[in-house]
Amino acid sequence: MKVFIRLLLMSLFVTSIFNASNSVAAGEANSSNTGNIRDGAYFDIGLGYRYKSDPFLFDDEPNGSGLALFANGRYQKYGLFIELPRGTSKQQSTIISFGYNFLNTENWSYDLQVAMNHPQLEHQLPISKDVSTRISHSKLGLRVLGDFNNTHLKLIAAAASGGDGLYASAWLSQNYQFYNWNFYTSAGIEYRNEDVVNFFYSINEVEGLPLYKGKSGYEYTGQVGFDYPISEDWVFEGFMRGTLLPRGISDSPLVDGNSIIEAGILVKYVL
Repeated sequence: MKVFIRLLLMSLFVTSIFNASNSVAAGEANSSNTGNIRDGAYFDIGLGYRYKSDPFLFDDEPNGSGLALFANGRYQKYGLFIELPRGTSKQQSTIISFGYNFLNTENWSYDLQVAMNHPQLEHQLPISKDVSTRISHSKLGLRVLGDFNNTHLKLIAAAASGGDGLYASAWLSQNYQFYNWNFYTSAGIEYRNEDVVNFFYSINEVEGLPLYKGKSGYEYTGQVGFDYPISEDWVFEGFMRGTLLPRGISDSPLVDGNSIIEAGILVKYVL
């Protein structure tokens, strides 16, 4: 996996240099355009019905069905951005992120991003009944976005919680238009090294649970969804998502199973 990460970073670096040269050439040809093409703002907020089932025995987001609030927003100025990715697509486990969009080409965008790459977890110790919280820290990473008409690609390589924690992911999504209906499919693979897995899921003997040390692994996610504009500002949306956890996580005493299922239907207001 280390070889894969190095090749990924090398490929991103070479692509960045190549695209940077093209970007400079384009900038010289059109020197009057000095703004960042991704500068701007977007925000939507929705209320709907959500179903969630996950194997985490001690979780701050309980399973079950019920009303749920969805919010998704982004603001960028002079390349500096802040994001609130709490909508229907969870391609990164962060409450909020910020960073700098340092390069854009015709099809690619490059960001330095500070974000959490794993949700915060907490569990109650069986003997003392104390609550142990595994806090997810925001870390710096490189994010590359590819946009090819209705096909979208996202690559992330970043530090993560847990010593020398390392996180990498690749996401591919495709949009399909049918009259006013927009349908999409997306698939992703995430890698977390041993330091990350043990930071969140390892168990020490003193905690009153079986001793456990995990290994690095891959997490796979697939999602389908749709949206339909009710009016200029209101959108009807639905989705279904499934995630398969790696053994390094699913074998932990804190987890009972290896899959996460989530679905929802909502109406959102777009500002």
